[in-house]
Amino acid sequence: MKTIKLVSIDIDGTLYNDNREITPRVKAAIQKATAQGVQIVITTGRPETGVMKILNELDLIGSDHYVITHNGGLVQSTDRQKTIHRAALPWAAFEQAQKFSEENGVYIQTESDSDAYTIDREINLFVSQENFVVSLPLTVKDTLADLQAQPFVKALAIGEKTFMDKIQALVPEQLKKDANVVRSTPNNLEFMNNNASKGQALLALAAELGIDPADTMAIGDQENDLTMIEAAGIGVAMGNAIPDVKAIANEETTDNNHDGVGQAIERFVLND
Repeated sequence: MKTIKLVSIDIDGTLYNDNREITPRVKAAIQKATAQGVQIVITTGRPETGVMKILNELDLIGSDHYVITHNGGLVQSTDRQKTIHRAALPWAAFEQAQKFSEENGVYIQTESDSDAYTIDREINLFVSQENFVVSLPLTVKDTLADLQAQPFVKALAIGEKTFMDKIQALVPEQLKKDANVVRSTPNNLEFMNNNASKGQALLALAAELGIDPADTMAIGDQENDLTMIEAAGIGVAMGNAIPDVKAIANEETTDNNHDGVGQAIERFVLND
């Protein structure tokens, strides 16, 4: 049996149940793993503002703890003193994404470590929900030049699920070559640097810590989790995961409402 030294855990639909809570069993398993010296790495499409509450709740703040945000666009210590990997979406790729969004009537925003920016004046309900959940203040700018002046890591198109299904199918081939385009939630379509993915971030952090990728585990449920499920020594699909995730995972656990993360850690990580 593998000795797992690092566990990469998605948040929404994975760590969190449907009430956006970490269940007692999941929390206990994470704390036991940490006590055994296992690196627990929260790995998310969210910006840092959307993960700090979780890091505090799990007591994962410090120079020896790490977090992967922006779907792998940023890897840093949770005290924010050390950056392991940063890959921001190039402006030229964002311009393509902005043009595509305008042509198809979909809202799009850029996201930095602490803020979101848009030139779109129509802020839909799903945008408000997204930015509230991840504690990201939104500023509306007047022009693309104003937007370019604000540093960002990625861009995010947001809308109703059925509409976003159609939008994803329309993404031009050139844009898919110039950016990593991935669905992170049913309502979100992300545009990232081609060197930004949860899998690449996991491997970069493992290399930094001197951990063999074979000694890592990743747990997730959505399309943006595919790369880390594939990169990890043990890829675990949540019971509520989409079919593509289950198809490539080595193992499957219970769903996010039935302690799936806790059961996976108990089964593959804990010594007792």
